[in-house]
Amino acid sequence: MQDETIQNGLNRNSDFAARKTPKSPGIKIMPPTVFYCCLLLGIGLEWLLPTSFSMTAAWRLGLGVALGGAGFTFMMYGHERFKRLGTNVRTNLPAKRLVRGGAYRYSRNPMYVGGSALYLGLALCANSLWMAASWLPLGGFLALYVVPKEETYMLARFGEAYAAYCDAVRRWL
Repeated sequence: MQDETIQNGLNRNSDFAARKTPKSPGIKIMPPTVFYCCLLLGIGLEWLLPTSFSMTAAWRLGLGVALGGAGFTFMMYGHERFKRLGTNVRTNLPAKRLVRGGAYRYSRNPMYVGGSALYLGLALCANSLWMAASWLPLGGFLALYVVPKEETYMLARFGEAYAAYCDAVRRWL
């Protein structure tokens, strides 16, 4: 049986949440920086050791454009919701409010989900397995470092309102 204090990946009894609310999630390296570093790693590996997907160019480009376009749209839908409501997008600044609605009805992290789809769409369009594989460190950074720190901060900052939101909306999709 699952511990009732941990639901949807959120530890409601976190020592961090019990302490004084910090000013921000405290994430020093911005996710877009890691996005671009991983993308450059994939491009560099592709240049050194060329790879390719085993599908026709039409399918690969069609899928890449569709995935990348949908990802970009979802990412910007989430970003614009933050901007419209006047809260900070940067992970080293305080959250001014709990953002719900818009893309946040479907995912607690639409900017990360959308950015990941964009990244993989670019890899398909570039016909690069290395670019696709270089998403893995980015995915790990988001899933194991950024999102847990953000969610712990949000729980400390917004309490039960955030916990209820986590119960209602999935972390990813």
